[in-house]
Amino acid sequence: MLDFMRRKAQSTYIQATILIIVLVFVFWGVGKSQKGGPDAIATVNGHSISSQQYQRAYNQTISRYQEQLGGTLPSGLLEALNLKAQVLNQMIQEQVMQQGAKEAGLIVGSDEVRKVIQNMDAFREEGIFKLDRYKKLLASSRMTTADFENNVRTDLLHTKILTHLSRFARISDSELKDRFAFDNDQLKLEYVAFSADSFRSSGPVADEALNVFFEGRKSAYLTEPQVKLRYITFLNAQALAATQVSDQEIEQYYKMNPDKFSAPELRQARHILLRSDAKDSAELQAAKRKKLEAILALAKAGKDFGQLAKENSEDASGKNGGDLGFFSKGQMVPPFAEAAFRLKEGEVSPIVETQFGLHLIKLEKIKPANVTTLAQAREQIIAELKAQRGKDLTFQLANQAYEGIIQAGSLDKYAASAAAPVQTTDYFTQASPPTALAGQPALLKTIFSLKKGELSSLLEIKGGYAILYLDEVKEPQVPPLAEVRAKVEKDFLDDQAQAKAKDAAVVLLAQAKKEGSLATEAECCRTGPETQRRLTLWQRNRRERQHFLCTPFQGRQTG
Repeated sequence: MLDFMRRKAQSTYIQATILIIVLVFVFWGVGKSQKGGPDAIATVNGHSISSQQYQRAYNQTISRYQEQLGGTLPSGLLEALNLKAQVLNQMIQEQVMQQGAKEAGLIVGSDEVRKVIQNMDAFREEGIFKLDRYKKLLASSRMTTADFENNVRTDLLHTKILTHLSRFARISDSELKDRFAFDNDQLKLEYVAFSADSFRSSGPVADEALNVFFEGRKSAYLTEPQVKLRYITFLNAQALAATQVSDQEIEQYYKMNPDKFSAPELRQARHILLRSDAKDSAELQAAKRKKLEAILALAKAGKDFGQLAKENSEDASGKNGGDLGFFSKGQMVPPFAEAAFRLKEGEVSPIVETQFGLHLIKLEKIKPANVTTLAQAREQIIAELKAQRGKDLTFQLANQAYEGIIQAGSLDKYAASAAAPVQTTDYFTQASPPTALAGQPALLKTIFSLKKGELSSLLEIKGGYAILYLDEVKEPQVPPLAEVRAKVEKDFLDDQAQAKAKDAAVVLLAQAKKEGSLATEAECCRTGPETQRRLTLWQRNRRERQHFLCTPFQGRQTG
């Protein structure tokens, strides 16, 4: 929705209208706050923008830039963008827009926000909104449900503002003509394609030419940096063997985690939905109810409920015959859940009304509630407790070792006194690490950020922790030509082929301009037997594109 707002904001009309609104509100009172309290950095018509709100928005903006730029911001970028002023201005404009919407009587209700969120595919599984999935996804994005719902509310408000403003828009005859031309104008092109592959020679390349090419591009063939390590590992599996769990602890864990060892009753149902809300007229609501009553009569008469759902349901599940899969009572809105959990297998409900509209529900299957006994869960509990304790113990041992290394003054001195085995590696690159370190990009990035003779911090690795010492570093070097000859030769031939294709295109273009015909020159031009050229006619409008490709042909050969 925000993308939609930004695209529409390019319209001259929308920009002018928003500017008028903003100017009116600015004159009413937007400025640095003296009346908004000591924590306010600006007020908009008496409404304060607090420093906490500003800092949160500023931090979120920086995070977005960091994600776009790979995690690191170039030095001086924030100052060059004047980001602090940008964020504050954006917050002021947002407040102005919200106040303008309120003055115009435009509001977004909680039901509207809830409907939009519950219909977002990201939070649905098998067509059903999952509250747990909703909370987990937001938590993984470091966003609270309140913040996300406020963002959705703001998006909906922007859409309403645009809809409201569009009512006052006038479309001139010239704009209408331009739009018609944009949608329906067609172009017909003729072009000749010169593929570099058609000009590539097979080699070999003379040593003299290859040496000159290599000398001019040495930096393209630098080797990757390499490092050599010494390190100590602390693995969870080693601590796991020494970990014991008592019967009392097993029983306590079982009692403290009832959700892990029980499953509520689940029901599989199909439904047919006719959407409606409070804004619908009484006549429209009555017509929808009458239509659903007729569908209910067909279902009771024996017509396949799934087919009725495909033909009539306005929910996304309609294409699957209205199938909602299995769900618990708490996963559905109360009126729907109450109706579904009163049915017997095979029964169809009377009309059920929810905030989404009018439903018919058919119950397909029931999975009774299930409780795993303590005896059945015993091995699972032991494994989970051991895994957690093993990890905790491993961390403690690794942390003690790290402190011991610091006190001893070096990894070798600590290893000698503690009889800890030190592992070593040969030189390796970031792309080809030893097996023990493979598949851990964050770890490898940390390793290659160390300097020679530097001790790492305590690092988490697969299955435990490690402390690393960077023993040796091989900086990138230009290799001898003999080591990379195959790659250099390929690059040389690619470069030559590209240059020949360009030269041929330049010659044909000059001839075509002179004769006034691209097609004639393409057919009559001289080529070698290795050259293939294609004449393509391209016809399109801006909504649809059609390509008409003539059969590729060879240019005529002459003696």
